Amino acid sequence: PWYATPADASESMWHKVDLTVRDWLDEDTGLFRYVNEMPLGALQKFEVQTTLATNVIREDAKGSRKLQAFGKPVPFNYGCFPQTYRDPQERDDIYDAPGDDDPLDVIDLSPQVVGVGKIACCRPLGAVCLIDEGQADWKIIVVNTELEGPLASARSIEEAERIAPGRIEKAL
Repeated sequence: PWYATPADASESMWHKVDLTVRDWLDEDTGLFRYVNEMPLGALQKFEVQTTLATNVIREDAKGSRKLQAFGKPVPFNYGCFPQTYRDPQERDDIYDAPGDDDPLDVIDLSPQVVGVGKIACCRPLGAVCLIDEGQADWKIIVVNTELEGPLASARSIEEAERIAPGRIEKAL
C-alpha cells in the first residue's frame, strides 16, 4: 500500500496542520486548509488513518477495489479538514444521526490535480450530508484558492456554477 506522511514523520497532518488560514497580522482570512487524500482522476482510495499515531495517509484496498469496479475516476480532489472530528456519540442537529467517527470531508471542485498528502488552501462554498450506514457524513464543498483559473475566486455555489457550468453536478 501507498503511504503519505508529513515532512516530520512524527507529526500528524490531522492534528498539527492549522485548520484556519491567518494573515500576517494573525487575523482570520475566512480561508481554510485541507489535507488532500485522493487526487482528481484517481482510481485508488486513500484515507487519513485516524487510529494510527501519526495519522499517515494509506490506501484503503477495499475502497480502491470498489472504486475500480465502479470504473469512473474520482471527479474532484477529496480530502479532510485537519483538527475536525464528527463524534459518533453526538447526534447531528439537522439529520438527528450520529457523527461518522472521522474528520470532516472535503470535495474540492477545482479542475487541477492536488497530490496525495498535499495541504491546500480553500474557500468553503457549501455542504452536503450523506447518511452512510446511519451516520451523518458531511462533505464540505470548496474551491482551492491557490490554483490558477477563475474557479479559485468563487465565493458561493451559485458563483461556482456560473463560472464552471455543470462542475458541481459532475462532482456530486
